[in-house]
Amino acid sequence: MCHYKNLLCLIFSCLVTMSALAQDYEPQKVVYHVNYGETSRINATFNNMTNHLDAVGEDAIDLKVVVHGPALEYFIEANNDLDKQIALDSLRFQNVQFLICGNTLSAYQLTRAALYEVAEGDIVQAGLPAIVALQQRGYIYVRP
Repeated sequence: MCHYKNLLCLIFSCLVTMSALAQDYEPQKVVYHVNYGETSRINATFNNMTNHLDAVGEDAIDLKVVVHGPALEYFIEANNDLDKQIALDSLRFQNVQFLICGNTLSAYQLTRAALYEVAEGDIVQAGLPAIVALQQRGYIYVRP
């Protein structure tokens, strides 16, 4: 009988611990800011986004990524880099929207056609004002 009580106590403590670890998040609106050019840092940021999506659930999050400055080069290189294509497509498949700075495109003397899978609606005039506008609409700012 004593072993039975110990077993029940162990099961109960495991259930309490597991329920404490499980999180229920309210729906979230998030804007990630990516303006750095190091591929390893961008990949780490994409990993953060994937973890964020997994934790909250893709149906409970509206995640946008504002891309400007040297980060634009990732989208140029993705045209010929399967790993980068997979990274971008995987996030897009989870309804992540990448917003590309039009000023950066102009500075690079490029059009959106030079970027991997960027639609016309994904271009914003300027990255930083787009971030502020999203914050004014209730998006939480994240810059890993």
